[in-house]
Amino acid sequence: MKQIDKLKEAIKDLYLSVAKLRSAFKERPFTPDGRLVGDIGEAIAALKFAVILDSKIKKHWDGYWVDSNKKEHKVQVRATQQEEKGSTYLKEPPHDGTFLVFKITPDGEYETVFNGSIMRVWNKIKNQRSKEKTISLKDIRKLNREIDAEKIKANRHL
Repeated sequence: MKQIDKLKEAIKDLYLSVAKLRSAFKERPFTPDGRLVGDIGEAIAALKFAVILDSKIKKHWDGYWVDSNKKEHKVQVRATQQEEKGSTYLKEPPHDGTFLVFKITPDGEYETVFNGSIMRVWNKIKNQRSKEKTISLKDIRKLNREIDAEKIKANRHL
């Protein structure tokens, strides 16, 4: 079994356990939030996008990927289990890098909601008053579609 398939199976088992917890104690949602979902997102980034994860938690970046010229590009990973009306957050990055956002589903699957420049997202939300800026999954999907359209347009000129 491939490592990504093992991960999907483990996620599915986790959500089955969450359902059992909710059934046993209805007063709490038992959502696998925060660090656990973030770690799942980082594992997906490593397995599907060849992100080399930092061995220690860093303030702004979770790892990096290496391009064909052997240049390193910093990566920040966010993962959420929230539905369409949900959001993710971003603090001002010290410089440009890649921003990966995943939506994790209870069946062990995931959706790549965003894969692009972190500054593209920051420029969209930087005027919010809070230190941690938020962006809805709907808005970040729209930004991702714009990136995809630009790539298609650029390839037509080759």
